[in-house]
Amino acid sequence: MKNIIRPIKKADEDFLYLLRNNNKVRKESLNSNKISLYEHKLWMKKKLKYKYNLYFIILKNKQKIGFIRYDKTDFFYNISVAILPKYQKCGLATLALIQSESYLKNNIIFAKIKRTNKKSQLFFIKNGYRKILNNKIDYYFKFIDEKQNKNFNLIDQIESIRGRNNINWMNILRIAFETSPEKTKSVFKKIFIFDKNINKLSRKLFS
Repeated sequence: MKNIIRPIKKADEDFLYLLRNNNKVRKESLNSNKISLYEHKLWMKKKLKYKYNLYFIILKNKQKIGFIRYDKTDFFYNISVAILPKYQKCGLATLALIQSESYLKNNIIFAKIKRTNKKSQLFFIKNGYRKILNNKIDYYFKFIDEKQNKNFNLIDQIESIRGRNNINWMNILRIAFETSPEKTKSVFKKIFIFDKNINKLSRKLFS
């Protein structure tokens, strides 16, 4: 697989400034305000000083076309991805994302996305991120841990199978009421009583 990312350099400052102020890119950003060159230089100087941050330039035939940044915060990273509009929908952002994740070992990544930014939401979902909050800003997260991701995939499969199997249980219930409604009611009454006792015992665990 051809490498299409490289670590950021001070010489990338002007490109990043133009990318950040691109009308379409800015519209999709959490902060849609236009920024000055002075503000941008201060921001870049501050960010590059922190050694735990990871910033990458996305390349196409050695031409700069985008940017991926991981800002370290406490025990996780905040991710941001920006790519020039004409290079979007080409699979390059996904490839760059996969390659950049190889620099992160056993970490959690969070993406904050505007609720209106459906394109970015779909991008992160397609790349294995999970939604955890639905508000003005949506939060998506991903574990960079192959074992952990496999566990989540197994949970998703179990949830899907259980959902389909619930239909089978409801069909059995319908058949039971059709063939012997009184006996079915009697059994359900016993189930209800046992469930009630289980709930009482469960409450004691938290008292």
